[in-house]
Amino acid sequence: MDTTVAKALSLLEELAGSDTPLGVTELAQRLGLGKSNVHRLLQTLVELNYAKKAEGPNYVATLRMWEFGCSIVSHLALRDVARPFMRQLSDLTKETVHLSEYQRGEVLYLEKIESKEPVRAYTQLGGRAPANCTATGKILMAYLERQEIEEILSDATQYSPTTITDLEKFLTETSSSRARRYALNNGEWRADINGLASPVADATGTVIAAIGISAPASRLTSSEIEKYAPSVIETSRAISQQLGCSRNDWEQLAEGNPIPER
Repeated sequence: MDTTVAKALSLLEELAGSDTPLGVTELAQRLGLGKSNVHRLLQTLVELNYAKKAEGPNYVATLRMWEFGCSIVSHLALRDVARPFMRQLSDLTKETVHLSEYQRGEVLYLEKIESKEPVRAYTQLGGRAPANCTATGKILMAYLERQEIEEILSDATQYSPTTITDLEKFLTETSSSRARRYALNNGEWRADINGLASPVADATGTVIAAIGISAPASRLTSSEIEKYAPSVIETSRAISQQLGCSRNDWEQLAEGNPIPER
């Protein structure tokens, strides 16, 4: 076990469990550590925003760990709500279904229902992919501020002949995706994989994730995959409704609201 990490976590637990700010001397006594060691650990926690200076020489815990906890609970709730709807969509389409979240230019795969077809789109649960050339990523980017889209496109990689790296072309497609509430991936990351995705919103009407299907282009061409758009949209709408999104807020997604930073 890494003793430095253990000491830092023990120190953080002491700060978090205290009703009042704590100083170096008291923390050293509680943990049985030297003052210099405690001071170094505190400086690291402060730099990483897990602790902050209070009045005088004392310290308190920040809300950093609470934010992580809320995020974890949110993910668990989202996955639990989405899973049965994802399974229904996979049974209908016979294709792989993903639940993804946007994170700094990438999508994180939170959950997936694997296609039973021998030839299928392969992804890793917990894996990441570039947002600008995957279906779930593109529909999530449709709710970003223009400045962030510009930053992502300024350093975009041409993964395939159909990857969109031109900003104006991407923005035009983004506008269309938002208006119809689904985005397409025409072999833009992996040339042999197509996808279609729709946004998922929470009780505040904010887009927090996306539901998408992906399939080998040999089985579902770019035009053929759009026949599943109504089903994907209905799946994302049903999940959003379960998360507390009102009908009015769902309808307003066509107008577009920025995704909050995480």
